[in-house]
Amino acid sequence: MSEIVQSIAETMNNALGAPLTVLLLSIIPIAEARFAIPFGISMGLSPMEAFGWAFLGSSLMAPILLIVFIPLINALSKTKFFAKIGKFLYDKFEKKSQSLADTVQEPQPETDKKPILTKTELKKVGGTALFVAVPLPLTGVWTGSAVASILKIGFVKSLIGVIVGNAVACGIITLISFLFKDYVTYITLAFFIIAVTVVVVLVIKFILYKPKTVADDAGNTTTDDSGSENKD
Repeated sequence: MSEIVQSIAETMNNALGAPLTVLLLSIIPIAEARFAIPFGISMGLSPMEAFGWAFLGSSLMAPILLIVFIPLINALSKTKFFAKIGKFLYDKFEKKSQSLADTVQEPQPETDKKPILTKTELKKVGGTALFVAVPLPLTGVWTGSAVASILKIGFVKSLIGVIVGNAVACGIITLISFLFKDYVTYITLAFFIIAVTVVVVLVIKFILYKPKTVADDAGNTTTDDSGSENKD
């Protein structure tokens, strides 16, 4: 299996070059920098070069995702053909955001100046950063950006949380790849297997997923557009 990884790395290197390959791989959801960094090192890049290109590629997605990802998912939820996948994705991201949203809303001080970052917002920004910093699939820039959007802490604050978390995650993966550089192809293969497993599990969950329904005043049931149950 390691020979296959090395063969693919050599093919990609000849076709696109290692830097561009790592940059493009880091943009792909689920894989992101977690897969791109060890793969880049197996292509001949130094750990710092792999870190730089993977961090750049994955971080470039953050501002775009913060602006369009959740609105796009909500738009899909209202279409005939993509309603289920839109509601499924929103429901998954909403569940991941609940633990970060469970913070006590502290009273604001009676002053004309509003603090740049309240204690609640600081917890949410820090929670977003910690969430993205975990170097595993479904905790990267894509999911972190969706979670931050649902938390509604503002574009700049969300971007800071996602970028900081991404830097930590990239650093962890780079360090692991450097310390075990003789086994970097096996690390690449391990992340690939994990990513494929995650995709398979998500597909199974999607097939079994049933959008939540809410009852109106007449007793009729309708599908909740947000993917979560509305309460009066």
